[in-house]
Amino acid sequence: MKKRKILSVLLTVSMIAGLFSGCASSGNGTGGQEQAVDEAVQAESDQTEELSEKTQSSNDGEKKKVVLWTWATGQFDAVQDAYFESHPDADWEFEEVVVAAEDYLTKLQQGYASGGDMPDLLMAEMGWRGSAFALDIWENLEEAPYNFDRSILLESTITSIVNANDQVIGVENGLNPAFMMYKKDLARKYLGTDDREELEKMFQTYEDYAQAGARIYEESGGSVTLFPGLQDISNMMMQQQRNINNVDENGDVNVTGKVEKVFETVENLRESKACGNLSQYSTEWSNAFADGTSIFFPGASWSVTFWVEPYDPEGIDNWGMFTPAEGGFGWGGTCYGIYKNSDMKEEAWDFISWVLLTSEGAKYMKEGSGFFLPVKSLYEDPDYTKGTRPNFGDQEINTFMMEEIAPNIPEASLSIYDNLVSDSVNMVVQMMAADPGMSAADAMEEFKVDLQAKIPDVTIK
Repeated sequence: MKKRKILSVLLTVSMIAGLFSGCASSGNGTGGQEQAVDEAVQAESDQTEELSEKTQSSNDGEKKKVVLWTWATGQFDAVQDAYFESHPDADWEFEEVVVAAEDYLTKLQQGYASGGDMPDLLMAEMGWRGSAFALDIWENLEEAPYNFDRSILLESTITSIVNANDQVIGVENGLNPAFMMYKKDLARKYLGTDDREELEKMFQTYEDYAQAGARIYEESGGSVTLFPGLQDISNMMMQQQRNINNVDENGDVNVTGKVEKVFETVENLRESKACGNLSQYSTEWSNAFADGTSIFFPGASWSVTFWVEPYDPEGIDNWGMFTPAEGGFGWGGTCYGIYKNSDMKEEAWDFISWVLLTSEGAKYMKEGSGFFLPVKSLYEDPDYTKGTRPNFGDQEINTFMMEEIAPNIPEASLSIYDNLVSDSVNMVVQMMAADPGMSAADAMEEFKVDLQAKIPDVTIK
């Protein structure tokens, strides 16, 4: 049995934080993408050279390696074992190299520009995928030797895996439907019901959240809020508008409409006390899953296995899901592609296509990571979308996610400035949380100043 090896290349990080700053596009990680080679890369140059030597086939009998740079180590543990069992003649090994999500794009840019070490398998997270796809490092998967047929995928995923030339250069690892999760005990106490359909009727607009939040805050004496923090609202709203491209036909960044809406809503929910003051993905925010201080948590398919279950292990049958105000949305998502100068192209493609495009791989991705692959044929089997998890009791959450949320997810419209816009929105929302006097108008001005400083030669509308 061939097992992965993990090489720590750049840094020591908390891997769970690294994983989900990537999956969830929280917007706190890529602002330094255009800076010069940082000191960390220089400090690790010797390790990088050693890694480069190890990743090539050697003359002393060492097995060749397919190298993946990843912040999500272990994601392929079960599926790679299954792959090698079904491919006994494979003469290579799979190797993961730890790169934090917030450093990933910069490291790709630096590695390619310097002619240094690069992975065989590339990753691109939805929040900064537009910038990653602009790099001339990806293989066109629709050409030989890959000959990928895009028609096998659900159409809603195509826009997020093609470059500016309409070439498929990545394969999505899941649909990542997102929704509203809630604590049943708190919902019964403060909302009078824990029934999903009743909650959907109760919350049709963001104003409904504000009104309920004000009442809950008063009734609980300030000990319970509807949401943990303002970023839960801003990130949800940005993802609900992800079909609106951040760049217009003139090449200008035209985001005032959707960002203004976010800041106005955040101000309203802040004033109504509907949100706590917790920063998304902080330790305190994570603890809120179990400590009884918040009722609603926007979440995606991966939130179940990576947030609810580990942070509220005692919450068996105390969770539910419903469609949020203004509809379900897509949140996060990672695609995989092939580095154009790799010496292991065919091996890398054989592995990743088996993992992400076959029924065998789909089984392990669903069971191990909670990811549903966007391959049309999989949904011909009604059992594929069935399934429950202990924290959510007998609710068929897989069916809910894939049949009620996924078909209505707005398609992603990518641009090279997506991560910068997201970073600026998150920074300003944090400022709004810290300063109760900061209005939506103030926030909009601060946002424009911050974003303009990052892209001084681009017009911001």
